[in-house]
Amino acid sequence: MAILDTGFLSSFFKVGKLDFFLKVLDVKHVVIPSTVYEELKKAKFFDEMVCLFAFSENDLDNKRFILVKNVDLIVLQDGFTDEERIMLGKGELGCFVLANESGETIFVDDSKARTIAKEKGLKVVSLPSFLLYSKRKHFTSLEELKEIIHDLKAKDCYEFSEDVKMTLLE
Repeated sequence: MAILDTGFLSSFFKVGKLDFFLKVLDVKHVVIPSTVYEELKKAKFFDEMVCLFAFSENDLDNKRFILVKNVDLIVLQDGFTDEERIMLGKGELGCFVLANESGETIFVDDSKARTIAKEKGLKVVSLPSFLLYSKRKHFTSLEELKEIIHDLKAKDCYEFSEDVKMTLLE
C-alpha cells in the first residue's frame, strides 16, 4: 500500500502519470486519508479526478484506484507538538495516521513533513526520490524522465534543483 499526500498525488495527476506511479510500485491502488481527499476537493481539477476515488476496498477497480480511508487526527494528539501540528497540513497529518497504523510508506514532497515523519520513525519518499528509483529500476527512460520533469514544471510549477535534475538526468 502506498499512502499519497495531496501535493504528490496532484502532481502526478496534473502530468497524467498516475498509471506510471502504479506501474513503478507494482500496485493496483493507492491510499489517501480523508484529509487529503478534503484538500483535493478544493482543487480546480477535482471534478476531473473524482471518478478515480473509491470509499471501500470493494469499490476498487482499474478505474477507481485511489482508496479514501477515514482518519481521526485526534490520535496524533500525544505524538506531536503543537508546533508540529501547526506546521503540517491536515493532509500530511492524515497520512501520518495511516502510516502509523499500517507501517506503509508516505509519498510526500514537503520537506518539513518528510523531516518530521522521519523523526517519528515513518517511511517517506519524495517526488525526486521516486523518480530516481523509477530510473534505477528501468521503469522509465531518460527521455521519459525529461518529459516528466518538463511537464511538472509546465503543468504544476514544480521545479527541481539543478543538483537533483543532474542526478535524475545523468
